[in-house]
This record gives sequence, C-alpha cells and structure tokens, in this order.
Amino acid sequence: MHKLLFAATLAVFAGTGWAATAAVIWKDITPGARPNGMGEVFTAISDDATASYWNPAGLAFVSPDRSELTLQHSKWLPQLADDLYFEFLGYAQHLEGWGGIGGNITFMSMGEQQEIPEGYTEPVGTFYSYGISGTGSFGTEVAEGLGVGMSLKFIYDHLYYEDNGKGSSFAADFGVLYHVPEFGIGQVSLGACLANLGPNMSYGGNSENNPLPREIRLGLAVRPIENDLFSLLAAGEYSKLLVDVTEEIGEEIGENTFGMGAELWYYDLLALRAGYSHDTEGASTRQGLTWGAGIKWEGFQFDMAFIPVVEELQGSGKYNQKFSLTVGF
Repeated sequence: MHKLLFAATLAVFAGTGWAATAAVIWKDITPGARPNGMGEVFTAISDDATASYWNPAGLAFVSPDRSELTLQHSKWLPQLADDLYFEFLGYAQHLEGWGGIGGNITFMSMGEQQEIPEGYTEPVGTFYSYGISGTGSFGTEVAEGLGVGMSLKFIYDHLYYEDNGKGSSFAADFGVLYHVPEFGIGQVSLGACLANLGPNMSYGGNSENNPLPREIRLGLAVRPIENDLFSLLAAGEYSKLLVDVTEEIGEEIGENTFGMGAELWYYDLLALRAGYSHDTEGASTRQGLTWGAGIKWEGFQFDMAFIPVVEELQGSGKYNQKFSLTVGF
C-alpha cells in the first residue's frame, strides 16, 4: 500500500481553521468576493448568483428583470504553495410563476503531491489532488416574504490516483429566508440553511469515518438606508459544523464560526465592504478583519475581498485574496 500524502488537504484545513473531522472540507470554503468582504456572511441576504451555496431560499426573490452569472478565482494559501486555488461558477435565474433556479460548479486544486511508497525515504513520483462539485438549486416563495429552497449536489474528491484515494457522494441543502415587514429600522431578513446533508464520502468503497462537512448557518441582515445616493446593508451570521459533536454543549457552542459586516453602495456604482470573521472550529483559530470593494457598470460587477488566514500562517501573509466577476443579462 502506498503512503498517501494529503499535504494539500491539510493545508486547506489549516487555511480555514477547521480540524480534519470531515472529508471534503473544501465544500465549506465560502464563495463570492462580495460576502467575503463583509465578514463571510450572506445566509440572510443570498440575493445574487452565489445563492445556491449560501441559502437556496434566496432564489425565491431573484430579480425577474435579469439573470446572473458569477465567476470567482482565489489563490488558496499562497503562503504555502502556488498551485492551491479555488474556482467557483454560480448562476441564478427567475422562473416565472415558480420562484428561481440556480446552481454552481466548484473546483478545488489541492496541488501536486510527492509520492513516497511504504519503505521508501525519497519520492518516486508525483500526483495531482483536486475536488469538484456540481449543484442544482430551486427556491420559491411559500407565503408573503417567506422563501424556502433546496439544493442537490454531487461531490467528487480525487486525492490519489488509486481507488482508495478517489471518493464520491451526494448531498442536499435546505434553506429558509424571511423578509420581515418593515417596522422602522429598514428591511430586515432572517435566514437559515442546513448544508451538506448526505451519506459519508466513499473512498474505494469505504465510507467509514469520512463524513461530509454537515453544517448549520443562521443569519440576520438589515438594510437601514436605501435611497438614490446611498444603500447600506449590515449582517451577522453564526455557523456550526455538525460533525463529531461529542463534547459538552458549552464547548460545542464555543467551537463555531461567526462573522459580521457591512456593505455601502454609492450611486449603485461603487461599493465598500468591511467585516470581522472569527473561526474556532478545530485546532487552529482564524480571526480578523475582512474588507473589500466592488464596482458595477453596464451589467458587469467586479468585486475583490481580503480575508484572514489562521494565526500560524500570518507571519507569511495575513490575508487570502478573492476576486469575483458577475455578469447580468
């Protein structure tokens, strides 16, 4: 049997702060430079082409005037290697009389690995590790201001070229989004999403100890200002991995991810974003300020964001960079 070297996978774990308690933890990498600049919060907003990831219930309220396509590229932990990167392609479209449909394709490059067979001290070759996932989503409004949604996804993980290094599974997400009637502080929305509910990943027929990164996300958003000149949006979010939940309730609640942030648009042309993200899932802590900006022109929107890395890596660069391009048509 070969000794499998999952250095890239461990690097991804280190970059998120999560422990290796779940397989395909890259499925919880947050897409979209816009939400990342706001502290990695979007479950109670979910109003663009990343909705199929954050909260499929948001598709119930997508604009009937246009469809959206979002592409994101981000180097992942360039402090460690230059072949770790994350790609996201998302889509959202209004469906007359039904609500909205959407989906996404994600690709995670975990880089080139050295192969060291049992009994060897030097590498005999290299192999490439990656993961890919496809998702289809639907959202509909079941009562005034109340949307529900569901996503179905297929996941493939290629850690090694032999069968015991190739894994696959399928999963579902369920979301709800409620736009609260205005009561003096602007539009308020509440969102919740259960993500990655499905059978364990099966590597070479073995699914034991390979759970998906099942997760619950709860969010709150408020838009206190919206006029022809300015639009201000603020949001907060709490999320918790539902994997290996064996500790006391107080300790489990303390191991979580939460964030808060805001977005300010000027003339629906320029956006500034800032937030705070705090992640204590696993052995490493990742916390710090996030920030970003966006520009919108003639159906195109370009966004950028900077998010913190785990404390152990901050000496070689404190931030990961994310870039998104959204096209409306």
